[in-house]
Amino acid sequence: MSLIARLLMIVPSLIAGWFVSEDNVAYWVIAFAIALVFIILSIVFELYVHPLLTREPKA
Repeated sequence: MSLIARLLMIVPSLIAGWFVSEDNVAYWVIAFAIALVFIILSIVFELYVHPLLTREPKA
């Protein structure tokens, strides 16, 4: 289970590493917040943007 969590946190931890030192206590909190933003953006894309892109054009 921790392997799955680590795999999901790779990209957010890389982004957090640009802004916060890895020695900082808040590093994983910021990485988790970035992961939540990615999750929310993917949900919004699937709910609103994807149906618009797959809709057939009206003739």
